[in-house]
Amino acid sequence: MVELISVRSGASARVRQALFLTGAILAIEVVGGVWAHSLALLSDAGHVVTDLVVLALSAFALEQARRPATARKTYGYHRVGILVALLNALLLAAIVVGIVVEAVRRLQHPTQVQGFLMAGAAVLALAISLFVARRLESVGPDLAVRSARVHVLSDAGASTGVIVAALLILLTGWQIVDPLLSLLIAGLIAWSAWRVLSAALDILLESMPTDVQPVAVVEAVRKVPGVRDLHDLHIWSLSAQTRAMSGHLLIDDQRVTQAQDILAEVREVLAHDFAIEHTTIQFESDVCRPGDVFCVQPEGHPHIDDVHDRMTRRAAG
Repeated sequence: MVELISVRSGASARVRQALFLTGAILAIEVVGGVWAHSLALLSDAGHVVTDLVVLALSAFALEQARRPATARKTYGYHRVGILVALLNALLLAAIVVGIVVEAVRRLQHPTQVQGFLMAGAAVLALAISLFVARRLESVGPDLAVRSARVHVLSDAGASTGVIVAALLILLTGWQIVDPLLSLLIAGLIAWSAWRVLSAALDILLESMPTDVQPVAVVEAVRKVPGVRDLHDLHIWSLSAQTRAMSGHLLIDDQRVTQAQDILAEVREVLAHDFAIEHTTIQFESDVCRPGDVFCVQPEGHPHIDDVHDRMTRRAAG
């Protein structure tokens, strides 16, 4: 737990640094876009505004995730980051609409663009974006941070496109390149929004993690000595890096008294092979005898005492 808190503290520091550097990108692109009359550069600046919001919310989410669980919020505040990611996707969608509307207007009424200023501002923005993305890469799998990094990487891609567009304008004088590139940037942002939204919804709907195959989980658990079967299996994500599982474990009749040892080994397999840390497992056995503390019979299987009573009544009859 101490190690996890330390990791999240370091992640918060890197997100705050990314927030400051992204603010510098915004200033560069706004000033450059206005001076160069470049919609592509201003479109990217609009994307950077959402970067700032998302990074700020990501820092907030990381701080919330460090809060301990309570009697009402028994899993803590891990899903704050998921809510931040949803807000991120909505902001991106709004930016896409704004860029498309302005790009269409400029296609109808082209504006003279200053290629040198456009290229210079984009080069600075690209360098800072790549540095920020690199810093965020080592933070970890938190979805709020991942969504922020997606923002930064898509912004780096957009800056690269702006540089190419500026060179085309300088070499050919084709002013229409600027709004056309803006539409491409809008498409890039829309794709980023969909990826973030899809990942967040999967977690909120408690979908099976994409890298986990139920058949593989069952097969791995069956290899544990004393285990006959695993059924009624449910696996879901509490957050991007925290998974949970529940299921019924059918064990050999002769191993009921060793249920705790079997449970420990099953949990080790789940944690090591599938990164599932939170488990709720109910034991079942075909035959439960008086005094078998951890024994529950599968539905439809009579308890040994019930069988004995029926046989006694039949003999007496």
